[in-house]
Amino acid sequence: MKNIFLVGMPSSGKSTLGRQLAKAIGYQFVDMDELIERHENQSIPEIFKWKGENYFREVESMILKKFLPNQKVVIATGGGVPCFFDNMDFIKAQGISIFLNVQPEDLAKRIKMSDANNRPLINKQSNNMALLDDIRKRYEARLPDYMRADLKVDGSIDVEQLLWLLDEMKM
Repeated sequence: MKNIFLVGMPSSGKSTLGRQLAKAIGYQFVDMDELIERHENQSIPEIFKWKGENYFREVESMILKKFLPNQKVVIATGGGVPCFFDNMDFIKAQGISIFLNVQPEDLAKRIKMSDANNRPLINKQSNNMALLDDIRKRYEARLPDYMRADLKVDGSIDVEQLLWLLDEMKM
């Protein structure tokens, strides 16, 4: 059975839906951000602060490329993973990619409501308009990479609907 890679913006629900999907199909769930933090022994904001985004993107790509085909794993990628190096080509070659598409307005609401502060490229402390503007710009820049995914779904999809779509794809 093919690996499943979830792609999309921060707060699009990759980790939440990924855990549910993995449980439903008997796969292991992996959150790439957690793997990177363990590998580096630092939080993602600390990596950005002390080593910079370029270093982070290199580590991110290296961690991604450790996944082997058919490991029966659901992987929640970081929001920028498909947008750097040849990561999206790798994802598509190694399994099924699913883009969880959540509109910038909804992402801004989710980020503002979240207790997490692990998104170094998004300043959730900024005013609502500045936050929304930042998210819109990042969303529009990343959208061409996300749209390369094998399956594009609305971010409000539930696991049962996703299972049906995957079955239709003859996963």
